Amino acid sequence: MRNLGPRSEAIVASAILAVGAAVVATMHLTWPAPEDPVVTYAISNGQQGVEELRPFEITDVSGEPVELRPGTQGQRHVRLSNPNSVDIVVQSLSALPGQPVDGAHNRVAECPSGVLSVTPMTDPVLLAPNGSVEVTMVVEVSTDVPAACTDLVFPLTYSGRAARI
Repeated sequence: MRNLGPRSEAIVASAILAVGAAVVATMHLTWPAPEDPVVTYAISNGQQGVEELRPFEITDVSGEPVELRPGTQGQRHVRLSNPNSVDIVVQSLSALPGQPVDGAHNRVAECPSGVLSVTPMTDPVLLAPNGSVEVTMVVEVSTDVPAACTDLVFPLTYSGRAARI
């Protein structure tokens, strides 16, 4: 092997280092960004860092109110919709009963909202981009219901959490 001499060796070494630096710089510029961490958001408030995502939609599609007697269970059918162009997974869904109202939509203070409970959704649900899915939630009436609760409607406030995949 032929010896290039000190000056030529320095030029070749510099060229190799320059090419290596260019390759490393190019890799950093062309490699995809590391996977973004899961962004969690709620439908009821604007958390930071999720401005690019719209909240998923929750729609009770059960139709008529479910008539329940003390100690019985019923079902509410809920549609979850993803208005985003990316997959999301709904991690939780719950419903909070509000103060019951009579046929004229007047609140009835003698009937506590706690006589009705809704079992939260426990299994995560995948929502495709711009897709929707229906889930069923179990509604239960306490066995100890005051007489003032007869023929009342309990409004439900749904909330949930989702993450971008």
